[in-house]
Amino acid sequence: MTTAAPRRELLLEAAADLFAARGFHAVGIDDIGAAAGITGPGVYRHFPSKQALLESLCDRTMDRMLGLVEGTSELATLVDLHVELVVSERALIGVWVREQRALAEQVRRSLRVRMRRYEQLWRDALAPHRSDLDAAQLALTVGAALAMLNTTSLIDSPLPAPERASLLRRQALAALLAA
Repeated sequence: MTTAAPRRELLLEAAADLFAARGFHAVGIDDIGAAAGITGPGVYRHFPSKQALLESLCDRTMDRMLGLVEGTSELATLVDLHVELVVSERALIGVWVREQRALAEQVRRSLRVRMRRYEQLWRDALAPHRSDLDAAQLALTVGAALAMLNTTSLIDSPLPAPERASLLRRQALAALLAA
């Protein structure tokens, strides 16, 4: 690869896979470089630090989540899109779930603000289906359903991706719509 963008992408993918498999603190810059086909110090041409790689991955996760649902207000569509993300981007979501605590507080705060926007879209879509819930109950229900979906990225499942997606969709809708 000769351009910066593809190398940067390779580094992000390598970091996501390694962080998901071994944890942020157990992975070194040399590990990331080797997985992307360059030397460890070569990583610094694309990212100033391992922390910057993690920040980029978490930003990417939030960008993907918000980008997927832009203009969407149907609950079933939100569920389908999030399930597809969880199934297709298992390493990325796994890093999102497990490694946010390694981020600087300012970065975590910024991600929480963006996550609240994402959750608000879900609450708005769920509210017409759950008039029995007040705002706090809607927030808890959405948060619990998203947590359930996201943490499945940490489970090694032998189920093929389509079967996993189908099961997760049914479970998420059941959790959201159960009276």
